[in-house]
Amino acid sequence: MIKHAIFILLLGYLSFVSLNANAQNNISYVKLLGELKYLISQKQFDEAYKISQKHYIYLGEPDFDYLLGVSALNSNLSAPAVFAFERVIEAKPQWYEARLYLVKSYIAANNLPAANAQANVLINTDTSPKRVKKAARSLLEASQRKQRLTERTYDQSIELAYGVDGNVNAGTSEDTILIPNLGEFLLSPKSKSSDDNYVKLNYKGRYFYPIDQHSAFALGVNTDWYKFNELSEYDRVNTNVSGRYQQALNNNTLWYLQVGITPLLLNGELYRTETSLTSGASYQFNKQLSVFGALSVGLMNNTFDDKLDNTFYTLNVGASYLSKKWYQSVSANFKNESANIDEGEFNARHISGVYYQINALLSQHWQVSAQTGYQWIEYQDKHPLFLQERSDNLLILSSSLRYSVNKSLALQLALNYQDKTSDISLFEYDRFDTNLSASYSF
Repeated sequence: MIKHAIFILLLGYLSFVSLNANAQNNISYVKLLGELKYLISQKQFDEAYKISQKHYIYLGEPDFDYLLGVSALNSNLSAPAVFAFERVIEAKPQWYEARLYLVKSYIAANNLPAANAQANVLINTDTSPKRVKKAARSLLEASQRKQRLTERTYDQSIELAYGVDGNVNAGTSEDTILIPNLGEFLLSPKSKSSDDNYVKLNYKGRYFYPIDQHSAFALGVNTDWYKFNELSEYDRVNTNVSGRYQQALNNNTLWYLQVGITPLLLNGELYRTETSLTSGASYQFNKQLSVFGALSVGLMNNTFDDKLDNTFYTLNVGASYLSKKWYQSVSANFKNESANIDEGEFNARHISGVYYQINALLSQHWQVSAQTGYQWIEYQDKHPLFLQERSDNLLILSSSLRYSVNKSLALQLALNYQDKTSDISLFEYDRFDTNLSASYSF
C-alpha cells in the first residue's frame, strides 16, 4: 500500500515537472517569436537571422520558419529562405503571404521556372485575396523579365580559310566569240577563266534579345574578306547586316520581319549595295517536320554601272525534316529583277530555282553536309550586242566535311562547283572552288 502511494506521488511530481517545462518552453518560444518580429520590424534582418540560427530546434514550426525565411531573404541569403518558406507552405498551403515570399526567394535564387509556377498558383487560386493576386502578377512579370534578360545571347565566330578558286572571274573557256553583224573576235584574258589561290577571313556575330515570352529581336552580321594571291582586282569584302523581329503566333507558328543591307567592296571600292525587306513564317507540324515560306522585296544599286541597278522581289517556299542525326530540307524560289532604267532592260530577268540540302552527324566530332540546286534564268529583253534574249541554266553543287575539336574550335574541308550553260557562249562557265578552314566560336 505504501509502495503504491509512493508511485502515485512520483508520477504526479513528474507530470507537474513536465507540464511546467512545456509551459516554460511555450513561453520561451512565444518570447522568441516576439523578439524576431521586433528585429524584423526594425529592419535588423542580420541579427534576426543569427538568433534564428541558434534555435534550430524549432525548424518545422510554420511561424518560426516564416520569420526565419523573412530574415534570411532580407539578408541576401536566398537558399535558407527558400527552404524555410517551402516548409511553411507544405505545413500551411493556404498561407498566401508565405507563398508570395517563396516566389521572391525563388527569384533571388534564380530558380525562375519555380517562381513562375508558384506565382501562377496564387493567381489561379480562387480563394486568394485580390491584393495577393495583384502582388503575384507583379512578381510573375519580374520573374519573366529576369528570365528574358538571362536568355539574351551574343554569339560570335571567326573563320580563316585557304583555298583555290578555279574561275575567279566566272569567265568563259572560249577563245573567241561571234558577234552578229560584226564577226568573230578574240577574247581578252580578262574575259577568260582565271584561277588563283586566296585567303578568306569570315566573321559572324548574332545578338538575340527576347522582348517577352512570344517575341524577340535579333541582329546579325556576316562578313567575308577575300585576298587573292595574284588577281588583286578581285579582292573583295562582302558584308551582310540584318535586323529581325519575330513573333510566335502559337506553339507551332513563327512569323518574322527582317531588314537587311549587303554592301560589296571590290578591290577597296564600293561596287554595289543590296537592301531588302523580308516577311516570312514557319509552321511546325511536330518535332521533326516543318514548312516555311518568305517574301522579299529589295533594291540593287551598282556604283559603277546604272544599267545593273534593279528592283526585285523573291518568293521562297520549302520544308525541312529533322531527326536525331539528320537534317534535310527542300525548297523552291522565284525571283524577279526589274531594271531601274530603260537602258538596262536587257539585264531584267526571272530566276526560278529548286534546292536540296542534307546534314548528317556521323559521330560526336564529325559532320558532313551537301547541297545541290538548279536555276533557270530567263532575261526579258534582247542583249544589245548579241541581239537575242538570253537564257541561262545554273547547276550548283557543294559539300563539306567538318571536324569539331571541341565546342569552340572546328576544322572544315569544303568543295563547291558551279556549271553555267547559256545560249550565248560568252556567259557559259564552270567553276570549282575548294578550301580548308579553321573556325573559332565564342
